Amino acid sequence: MIRTFDVVVERDGRWWVFEIPELGTGGQAVSLNEVEHEAQGVAAMWLDVPVTDVAVSITVEGAQELLDEWAAAGREEAEARLAQARAAERRRAVVERLRAQRYSAPDVGRILGISPQRVYQIEKRKAS
Repeated sequence: MIRTFDVVVERDGRWWVFEIPELGTGGQAVSLNEVEHEAQGVAAMWLDVPVTDVAVSITVEGAQELLDEWAAAGREEAEARLAQARAAERRRAVVERLRAQRYSAPDVGRILGISPQRVYQIEKRKAS
């Protein structure tokens, strides 16, 4: 059975120092990428079990504020994509209404300040 341990890691000079609170032990690694391997090794040695019986869940101490900021930026990007899609749909609707009134693509382009080619692109996107 694989046991999973929480590992808390923080930068200390040129080392990444980690703790495994449940075991009351820890260690260090040169890079953050090495922490998982090193922590598994320490836990396995501490429990006297094979490394394959140990998994770790790593939390970088002091990074939560930055992770929250990263997540907020992701939410803003998603909101912007939705807003952009809504705006594109509104523009398509305007082109459709003008074309339904039998305006030519060059006339629609002139009215909206876009090229006739752009009018055709907008119409094509609606069709696909």
